[in-house]
Amino acid sequence: MLRSLRFWVSFAVSAVLIALFLRATHPRELGAALSDADYRWLIPGTAVLFVAITARCIRWSVLMRPVAAMSPARLFPYAIIGYMANNLLPARAGELVRAYVLGERERVSTVGTFGTIAVERLFDGCTLVLMLLVAGALVGFEDGRLRAIAAASTLLFLAAVIGFYVLTLREERALRIIHRLLAWLPDRFEPRLEGVAENLVRSLRSVHQPGPLALVALFSVLAWTIEAGAYAVIGLGFDMDVSFAHYCLLLAAANLAIIIPTFFGGTGPFEWAARLVLVAASVDPAVASAYSVVAHGVILVPTTVLGLILLWSFGLSFRRISRVEVEEQGLMP
Repeated sequence: MLRSLRFWVSFAVSAVLIALFLRATHPRELGAALSDADYRWLIPGTAVLFVAITARCIRWSVLMRPVAAMSPARLFPYAIIGYMANNLLPARAGELVRAYVLGERERVSTVGTFGTIAVERLFDGCTLVLMLLVAGALVGFEDGRLRAIAAASTLLFLAAVIGFYVLTLREERALRIIHRLLAWLPDRFEPRLEGVAENLVRSLRSVHQPGPLALVALFSVLAWTIEAGAYAVIGLGFDMDVSFAHYCLLLAAANLAIIIPTFFGGTGPFEWAARLVLVAASVDPAVASAYSVVAHGVILVPTTVLGLILLWSFGLSFRRISRVEVEEQGLMP
């Protein structure tokens, strides 16, 4: 992993934004804000977070129908393992790990599973952009950097949605385009990747049906709204006088900021973006910094600990999943 360019790019991005966050935060004031917080609110905040994760598992079960019929409860451990791997590995490698572990243990198509995860990420991004724009319209984009996040993420996910539907609207056309692209690769890769591409396109087409599309959209909005509720519950421990719309804006900006390659679950970009929103909402900078650190800890620590426990219960080591590569994952028909 240390020889990977992706590792060092992720580490550098996180390091720069952590440095910017710390530069804007006086250590003594941060310590005072942390000591004044009421940490009893972390327990209900964590409970609300897991309700949001449950809503995502319901959504995932809908997306998994073309691959295999699996209940949300059955998918829950794999979702948590994916969160854990995202928190500990660079560049959101947890998405690959989640597909690998589920495919290996449940004997289902790993490429089909990875296709459902790709659709999840697309809907997550679009939902976050929508939340960012709606919440920003309600409370205002006081900081120009928030407007930049809004503009960049809107363009990115608009392009992704258009590309997704153009590519998957007609399976024959999608496969024709993919085959043309694969023709540029060395001959030894083309036969293997053709099978991967065909399975991936078929799995992505599931959300073209009105029923699944409506359910996936509904649970995407529901899951992120519930998670914003978790942020609001944690905020009660810091006695911040901000509206729920501010928490929605904070959630959207912080999670869109970690789309870029990062390390340790988006540490750095998350705190930087969350602090921007709160300071723009006239929250004391030290309190905003303290809240950002604690809220991100609530997002990271419970899922990481539980994910490691579940991984151990499955008889898998973290070292094994950290070395998962595309060629090893069974991303084949």
